[in-house]
Amino acid sequence: MASNNISDFAGQFLKGGVRPHLFEVNGSFPGFGQDEKIPFLVKAAQLPASTVGIIEVPWRGRKVKVPGDRTFAEWTITVLADGEYKLRDKFEAWSSLINTHETNNSSEGAPLGAEIYQDWQVYSLDRKGNQIKGYNFIGCWPSEISAIDLNHETTDSLAEFTVTMQYSYWTSNTAFGVGGGNWVSNAISGIVDALT
Repeated sequence: MASNNISDFAGQFLKGGVRPHLFEVNGSFPGFGQDEKIPFLVKAAQLPASTVGIIEVPWRGRKVKVPGDRTFAEWTITVLADGEYKLRDKFEAWSSLINTHETNNSSEGAPLGAEIYQDWQVYSLDRKGNQIKGYNFIGCWPSEISAIDLNHETTDSLAEFTVTMQYSYWTSNTAFGVGGGNWVSNAISGIVDALT
C-alpha cells in the first residue's frame, strides 16, 4: 500500500530526480569525425521511445494480442547555428554524400557503406554533470535538415535548425537485453561492484 508520508515520497527521488535540461549529445560526421561543438550547440534532443508492434489474432469473437516486431522512431535534434555555420555545413555535406543536389546520386567516390552510417549518443546527466543514462543510436544518417527562418522582425533570439536522424536500432548503457555490447557488460560490472 502506498504511503501518504511526504518524506517517503521525497525519498524516492534519488539524487534529486532527472532534470530534462541536463543532457549531452555526441556524434561524428563522415570525413570529419567527432565534433566538439555538438555537446554545446545541440539545444534539444530526446531519449528514444521503444515500440513493439501488436499482432491481433482473432479467436471465437475475441482477439489475442501477440507481440510483433520492434520498430524505431526517427530521432530529432535541435541545433543552434554557430556564427560560421560549421555544424550546418557538416550536416549538409553528410546529406550530400548520400544524395547530391545536382546529380541525384551519391557523391563521387562515396559508397553507401560504413562511411555514411555514424553512431550518435545522447546522455541524461546528473546534477554534477555525470552521465547517468545513455543511448547509442546505431547507423545514423540525416534524412531531413530543416530550414532556418530569417525575418527582420525576429530579435533577441538565435537561429536554430532541426535534424531528423534515421538509425537502425539503439542500445542502452543501463538496460539489459537490448544489445548493449560493452555497455551491458560495463553495467553488469558496475552492479557487481556495488553489491560487493
